[in-house]
Amino acid sequence: MDQIREFLNQFTGSDSMLFIVIGVCILLLILIIIVTFFSRKKVKLMQNEAETLYTSIKSISLPFKMNKAESLARVNTTIKEAVEKSRVQFESVQECLKECSSELGEIDDLIYVHKTKAAKVQLVSLIEKLHGCESEANTLNAVLDSILEQQSTQREQIIRLQNRFRVNKGVIASNREIYNSGIEVLEDRVLTIEKMFSTFEEWMYASEFSKAAKQQEEISEAIDELELLMKEYPALYEEAKLTLPKAIDETSYVYSQARNKGVYLEHLEVSKNLEIISGTLKDDLNQLSEGRVDHIMDSLLESRKRLTQLKEQVIHEEKAYDELRSNVQFLYDQIDHLEKQRIMLKELYEKKKERFGLNDMSVQLEMIDQEVKKLFEDRETLKGCILEKTIPATTLLLSYKDLSADTNEVCDRFEKIKEQLESACSDEIRAQKQLLKLQLILNEIHVKMNKKRLPSVSMTYSDDYHKAEMMVADIVHILNVSPLDIDVLNVKIKESIDFIYTLYNSVNNLVGMATMVENTIVFGNRYRSTNAEIDSELTRAELCFRNGQYTKALKIAISAIEKIHPGSYEKLLRKSQGV
Repeated sequence: MDQIREFLNQFTGSDSMLFIVIGVCILLLILIIIVTFFSRKKVKLMQNEAETLYTSIKSISLPFKMNKAESLARVNTTIKEAVEKSRVQFESVQECLKECSSELGEIDDLIYVHKTKAAKVQLVSLIEKLHGCESEANTLNAVLDSILEQQSTQREQIIRLQNRFRVNKGVIASNREIYNSGIEVLEDRVLTIEKMFSTFEEWMYASEFSKAAKQQEEISEAIDELELLMKEYPALYEEAKLTLPKAIDETSYVYSQARNKGVYLEHLEVSKNLEIISGTLKDDLNQLSEGRVDHIMDSLLESRKRLTQLKEQVIHEEKAYDELRSNVQFLYDQIDHLEKQRIMLKELYEKKKERFGLNDMSVQLEMIDQEVKKLFEDRETLKGCILEKTIPATTLLLSYKDLSADTNEVCDRFEKIKEQLESACSDEIRAQKQLLKLQLILNEIHVKMNKKRLPSVSMTYSDDYHKAEMMVADIVHILNVSPLDIDVLNVKIKESIDFIYTLYNSVNNLVGMATMVENTIVFGNRYRSTNAEIDSELTRAELCFRNGQYTKALKIAISAIEKIHPGSYEKLLRKSQGV
C-alpha cells in the first residue's frame, strides 16, 4: 500500500492531490457501473419487446387458417390462386419466425456473457425484422380471413339456427298436450334436425364447406317447417278434431229432425255431402299425422263452409215447411170465402143491374169469375204438390206466396166492385129512409099548423109547404124510375133535407111564438077588469095576433104584463116551452 501511495505521489506530488485522483477514479467507476446497468436494462427491455413481438406473431393461427384455406381451395377452384399466393407469403413468415427464433437465442447468449453492446446491435436489427414480419403476418391473416369468411359466416348462421332450434325444442317439450297426437310428428322432426346438425359439423370438420352450406340450408328449411307445424298444429287439431266433427254432428242432428218432421230434403243430398266431408276430414287428419300442413287449414275451412251452407239450407227448408203448413190453410179458406162472396155478389148484381144501370159491370165480374177459377186451379195444384212431398218446401213456399199475392190482388178488385154495387144499393136505402123522415116532418108541420089554427099565416108558408111536398114527390118519382139515377137522387135528397128542415124550424118558431102570445094574453086577462091600461094593451096585442103580427103582439103583451109583474117574461117562456 505504501508503495502504491509512493508511486502516486510521484505523479501527484502531494497527499491532497492523491485523494482527489482517488475520488475521481471512484466516480468514474460508479458512472461506468451505472451506464453498464442501464445499458443492460435497455437491452433487456429490447429483448422483451422482441420476444413479445415474436410471441404475438406466433399467436396468429396462420397454420390452422392456411390448412383450412388449402382444404377449401380443393373444393373451390375460384380461390385456388389466392391460396397459392398466401402459401408463399405464409412460408416467408414462417421462415422469418424461424430466423428470429434463432437470433433470439444468440442474443440471449450474448447477454449471458455480458456482451451487451453486440446484443443491442443485434436486437435493433431483430426488432425491425420482427415488425416487418408482423406486418406481413397481419396482411396474410387478413387475406386468410377473407378466404375463410364463408366458414365464419356458416358458423355464425349455424349458431343462430342452433339457438332457434333449442328454443323450439324447449317449447315442444313443455307444451306436449296442446299438440295432441301431432307431438309424435314434432318429436320426429326434432330428431331429424339434430341429425342434420351432426352432419353439418362433419362436413365442416372435413372442410367440405359447400356441402356444409347445403346442409345448413336444409336445416333452416327444416326449422322453418318445424316452427310452422308448432304454429299451425294447435289450430289445425282444434278445427279437425273438435270444431269440424261438432259441426258434422250438428248438421246431422238438424237433418234428422227436419226429416222426421216430414220435410223434403232429397234434393240437398245431405247424407252424400256428409259422407264426402267426413272422408275429406279423414284425409286431412292423415296428412296432419304425417306433418303435412300445406293447405290443410284451407281444406278444413272449406269443409266447415260446406257444412254451414248445408245446415242453413236444411234449416231454410224446415222454416219454409213450417211457414207453409201454418199459413196454407188460411189461403185455402180465403179462396173458398172469395168464391162464396163472388156467388153472392153475382146474385146481387143480377137483381140490381137493371135497377141501377150496372150493365157495364158484367165485364168486370166475368174477369173476376175467370181469375177465381184460376185461383182454384192453382190451389189444387199447390195442394197436390204439398201432399206428394216431392218438391222442396222453399219452392212450394214461393208458389204459395205467388198464389197468395194473386188472391189478394183479386180480393182487392173484388172488394172495389162489391163496394161499388153495395154503395149503389145503400144510396137507395138511405134515400128511402131520408124520404120517410121528410114525409114524417111534413106531416108534423101540417099537424102543428092545423092544430094551432092560426088566424093568419103568410102566403110564404103555403108556398114553401107546397114546394116541400113537390120535392118529396120528386124523390118518390126518382126512386120509382129504373134504372135509378143515384147521382140525381143524392142531389135531390140533399136539397130537400136542407129546405124541409129549414121550413120545419120556421114553423116551430111560428107556432112557439103564437103559443107565447096566447099564454101572455091569458095571463094578463086576470088584470083587465081592474086595470084599464092592461086591458087596452092586451086588446092591441089581440088585434096584432089576428093580423098575423105575432112578434109585435108578443112584445105588446109582455110589456103590459111586465108593468104589473116584473120578471113574468121568464115564467111565461118556461110555460110555453113546457107546452
